[in-house]
Amino acid sequence: MSDRSDIRMHVEHLFEGRVLDAETIELKEEIYGNLVARFDDYVAQGMSADEAYRRTCEAVTSVDDVIGEKDAEPAAPGEAQDPTRAMPRPKQEGPREPGPVPPPPGAPEPPSGVTPPAPAAPAPAPDRWPAGKVIAIVAVAIVAVVAIWAVANALFGRVALDDYRDQTSQTVQQVDEPGTTSEPSGQTTSQTTGNDADASQTTGGQTTGTPQSSADDLSDQIYAVTPEMLSGQTALSTASPDQSALTKLVQGLPLSTYLGGVNAPSAGTLEVTYSYPTHDERDYIARDDDYVDRALVFDAAALMCTVSDLGTLTVYETEPDDDSPYTDTDVHVFTRSDMEQVLGVTLDASQLTEESWSALRDQLMEKRVWDRIWDRADRD
Repeated sequence: MSDRSDIRMHVEHLFEGRVLDAETIELKEEIYGNLVARFDDYVAQGMSADEAYRRTCEAVTSVDDVIGEKDAEPAAPGEAQDPTRAMPRPKQEGPREPGPVPPPPGAPEPPSGVTPPAPAAPAPAPDRWPAGKVIAIVAVAIVAVVAIWAVANALFGRVALDDYRDQTSQTVQQVDEPGTTSEPSGQTTSQTTGNDADASQTTGGQTTGTPQSSADDLSDQIYAVTPEMLSGQTALSTASPDQSALTKLVQGLPLSTYLGGVNAPSAGTLEVTYSYPTHDERDYIARDDDYVDRALVFDAAALMCTVSDLGTLTVYETEPDDDSPYTDTDVHVFTRSDMEQVLGVTLDASQLTEESWSALRDQLMEKRVWDRIWDRADRD
């Protein structure tokens, strides 16, 4: 169960690597006090402690913007001047009625009976916009330009990806039609289906076909994995691997659309390969890679809970390089000891109950948790 000590750890994590001067310490304590108050409010509203903790931490995920604003504040013009006290503004008087202006000393007096002309009224001062209003208008204009650019970029990028999907679909149809394209000798074509119900073509270990629809779909795939799906396969072992059963297990996990192969080279180890058809496919489904990183961490935890003797999981991600005929490969090594240390639980069949699995999955969905596991596994 989460409590205030967990909130303290979250705040400490936000300030990792920063010089703790007096102002930074004061800011850290202020953020901690605000988060504790928010946590207490959520609990008072009837939320569970874990849900209140999750929503509290989502309120502040970074202090970069807060510290940047403090550094950008201009210094006070004078230390002796009290910024909380302002000089009283003079009371504005109404317009005065024009009247005769006395002549300067030594000037000749006007003839008797002649009224001197009234002085001309002063010209009104031109209206000026306050500096704050000008800055606000410029900021709105910049935001509008950035938003237009982002929409245009996403639109043209989606159009290009749709064109690629159409071309791939036509290629697959031509291969399926008899007499149009012959396959090389010894090469087989098989259908693999993930838990998102999207079919993909796997030819010679390389995956082609319909890409993932969006990053949100990866979240749906994570929540679709239930403890009942995994508990029936806990007899699997890397010491005497059942290749077909291991492959079927991985096919039931997120990212199965891109599954290229599963191999158990030795006792305690497992290797899983994911292949992307284009160099930007991972970025498209991942929103700057974060969602794919989280899905792979989730897959590693699910495999550790299901395959009891699995100590090391090596994940290979391959994608074509547009600048060369070669393939780029990223390697990630997940170890049971690293994952259990970060999660604070033992990854075994005891986690495959409704309550334990829900708590474990909620941990894996938090960026501060899966990001630490991913950093330890990354071998780039």
